[in-house]
Amino acid sequence: MKKCRLILCGLLLASASSHAVTIDLRHEWLDDSKQHKDRAMVSHRFANGFGFSLEAKWKSGGDNSNKPFNNLVDNGTESTISYQYKITPNVFVQPGFTLESSSDSSIYKPFLTAGYTFDSGIYFNARYRYEYTRYTKDNTDDRKTNRGEIWLGYRVADWRFEYNYIYKHSDQILYDNDKWDYEQDLKVAYNINKQWTPYAQIGNVSVRKTTDERQTRFRLGIQYNF
Repeated sequence: MKKCRLILCGLLLASASSHAVTIDLRHEWLDDSKQHKDRAMVSHRFANGFGFSLEAKWKSGGDNSNKPFNNLVDNGTESTISYQYKITPNVFVQPGFTLESSSDSSIYKPFLTAGYTFDSGIYFNARYRYEYTRYTKDNTDDRKTNRGEIWLGYRVADWRFEYNYIYKHSDQILYDNDKWDYEQDLKVAYNINKQWTPYAQIGNVSVRKTTDERQTRFRLGIQYNF
């Protein structure tokens, strides 16, 4: 209930200032971990370039995490603020900061994103993010991670196609008993009208820290724009 109130307050705040508010609902399933996850996010960017988002996350729990919406338990929250500066109509730079928190840890994520959109509808974005993780357990060392990310996309008519690649390097083990990891993701979105945009994603992510196993991540979501 606390997260629901947080999202509702963010929605009301943005609505009071402007009608350009986006609600994003997404469901996720991992084919090896057999885990269902959900998230709800409210975001808005003002005309002056300042933007924010509030995100609440849940996952299936209880005796069957492979069943969607089964005994939903908390999976953390994320709050982001950023400022987007348009250098030209085609080029932007966006510094920002994200705070992710859960019962196990708090993660502080300053970032810098830049992007270029070609007149053909092709766009390229890149982001560097530093992640500092503090765990609630006293005997667990803080983790420091450098994360690089690129997006290559194409907008044509009401369709959007996007490829996303992520590389992470940390001072602790992330994947295959090593201190690095990566993710890949493909996304397709379709604008039904100015309000509704459903989308689908398929990604490749690691299973656990100690092996080189990979798994497929499926996501289905929908955005509603006020």
